[in-house]
Amino acid sequence: MASSEPTFTRRRASPVLRTLLKAPVVLYRGPIADLLRSRCVMLLTTRGRRTGLPRTTAVSFMPVDDHYVAFSGWGVASNWYRNVRAHPEVWVTIGRRRMRATARLVEDPQRRRELMLRMQARSPGCGPPRPIRPLLKLAGVFDYEGEIKMAVATGAALPVVEIFPA
Repeated sequence: MASSEPTFTRRRASPVLRTLLKAPVVLYRGPIADLLRSRCVMLLTTRGRRTGLPRTTAVSFMPVDDHYVAFSGWGVASNWYRNVRAHPEVWVTIGRRRMRATARLVEDPQRRRELMLRMQARSPGCGPPRPIRPLLKLAGVFDYEGEIKMAVATGAALPVVEIFPA
């Protein structure tokens, strides 16, 4: 198995999109947590690489066998990804279930690509509900289908982690 570090980078999200991406952390409770889980969103709590303080963010995920896979669509500069690299012991919240876990980088570029292709196959049921997607795209806020296409095109370079519950 070939091993190489992911290299994908991208420009920082717009202020509007950054605010929208923080909303699930605040809203991830009760029935809304179940809805977000069904849309392939989980909360990932890492330990800050510099501060050591808990940091929680919403990430796209998919279940694979007995663990989960998370994708860093914002690349290697993503704070959660850098925190996981420094401190792989994490907490995940999926729906109403919270658990300790260990995150491991997927080192094989081909496996990263394969996992992204699996996520693409799953993507129609993930992300923003279909009726909202054209509005988000038209407003220039978020292009879900474009994000999936970009992630597949850069799949081998995209940071991907596997998360194993404790």
